[in-house]
Amino acid sequence: MGARNAQTATSTTATAAILLSEWIPVIGLIFGGCCSNVFALESLVREVPKCGNLITFGQFAFITLVGLPSHVQLGWVPRLKPRQVPIQRWMVMVTLYFCVSVLNNLALGYNISIPLHIVFRSSGLIANMLCGYFVMNKRYPRMQALAVVMVTIGVVMATLSSVNGTHEQNGLMSDSVIGIGLLSLGVVFAALLGLYQEQTYLKYGKHWREGLFYNHLLALPMFLFFYKDIGHQIHALSRSRPVELGELPLVGALLGSNRISVPHLWISLLVNVLSQWACASGVHQMTSMSTSLTLNVVLNLRKLVSLVVSVLLFQNPVTPGMMAGCLLVFAGTFAYSKLRPAVPVSKKQE
Repeated sequence: MGARNAQTATSTTATAAILLSEWIPVIGLIFGGCCSNVFALESLVREVPKCGNLITFGQFAFITLVGLPSHVQLGWVPRLKPRQVPIQRWMVMVTLYFCVSVLNNLALGYNISIPLHIVFRSSGLIANMLCGYFVMNKRYPRMQALAVVMVTIGVVMATLSSVNGTHEQNGLMSDSVIGIGLLSLGVVFAALLGLYQEQTYLKYGKHWREGLFYNHLLALPMFLFFYKDIGHQIHALSRSRPVELGELPLVGALLGSNRISVPHLWISLLVNVLSQWACASGVHQMTSMSTSLTLNVVLNLRKLVSLVVSVLLFQNPVTPGMMAGCLLVFAGTFAYSKLRPAVPVSKKQE
């Protein structure tokens, strides 16, 4: 009996070590990349509020370039390597992912503060659960549903508080309503995307790198619809205050005595693009390792860290109503994380 218990304990320890070795790098990418991304994003939208299309295009183009060596066969005529997942699956995900990215970045141009942006996107839990119930015929435990309701109430409180505060300050109520509408659509599309990704990885295997590449590559032609806006946004960033690269950490040692100046917002865009690559890599990898709902919990916790960074570094105003809403959002997230995860069953099976 003692030998069997020792063997079981050893097996459990080995399993835990394997899980930690997989999860720790992913969590690092999500928290490090996504939080840095929020910092760079706020730096951009504070000076050029409606630069969302350029930011999104830069992110998609860079992530595609990084993935090319792994997914393209070189020859007289370069071609894509064989895929593990049918192209039709990627096309559905590309459309949803493109809509989510564009809507979220566009919303920042309509009087939406970064704290509200973070809190509102945390409502993905309720959207995910509703889409899972009505679209995927899933069932969830009552306590899990109660935790998600807490998140929803918190988001509503934070949203109403932020809109009222904005209206009192500058009267741009209509802009805030448009921004909230864009965020709402983004949350719904993100929930559908998460569920579709979960089903894809269950059916075809955990090919998250392929997903990361095709989700960005196939979306690039869609930016042709926004080429005029992107051109104006490039011009706006180019007119920003110049900064000498030699003054930046690490860069000065590489340049030596050479003095090169670039508009500072282009540096913010570069930081945003690089951090988005790290963030997206972590999110896609976690999608292949967990359920869509669990992914939402991890992302909500990351958003809490981003919210604190935004308030402390940029001194964004946080009203009592928004603070109460934030507490409900993250309390609901914590409550969900403490529940034993149950495998949702379909209505047909019941």
